[in-house]
Amino acid sequence: MAKISDREQLIFDVTRTEWDMFQHVYNTGGRASCQDDPDTFFKMRMSQWMVYSDEVLHSYLEDCRKAYEDGRNLMFEKYGRMMESTFPEEYEEIKEHLPDVSDKAEIVDQIVRINLEWDAKMLQDYPNLRKRGRVLTTAQDGIMAGSSMESYLRCELLTYSMHTLELIRQETLAAYEKGESLLQQTIANETLFYGYGSLQEAEDKHA
Repeated sequence: MAKISDREQLIFDVTRTEWDMFQHVYNTGGRASCQDDPDTFFKMRMSQWMVYSDEVLHSYLEDCRKAYEDGRNLMFEKYGRMMESTFPEEYEEIKEHLPDVSDKAEIVDQIVRINLEWDAKMLQDYPNLRKRGRVLTTAQDGIMAGSSMESYLRCELLTYSMHTLELIRQETLAAYEKGESLLQQTIANETLFYGYGSLQEAEDKHA
């Protein structure tokens, strides 16, 4: 059996912490089916965290630790904010339980803008694969369409500390300036988890 590296363990620990928080998110309509699907959750979340440095991962773990100490659930906050554009009436009932994040708006907007460019490029280069995911922009959100990539990312970023956000902004900008896409890397990681040899192989499979 191959030995798990320190980095692999770190990525797993981050995802396991998120999974624990996710188990304590309660929906008005009852428990969501995705809360009973750890396999998909771990594949999706680990694919994302794999693109970031150890510094980002340690910073986010610290965010989670502080959240526990303060009685906060970062997953509840993320999904709660996502309801603003999909279930506005229910959002009104919970918004008072969400912390003020106005100080994070500028840095989050910058990260989201770059990811929207990356996502548009994914749709152009891998249309069959990309169409299997969320809709692209918040303007497309709705009860039927669900939350877009833009809304999901924005609401997640707003749960991070300013320190974690700044690290992610730096790594996002560095990749962008080099012509690389962290979003494409994330989706490539997902395809590997599902047994494909490459993004193109997954794209061809879903043509």
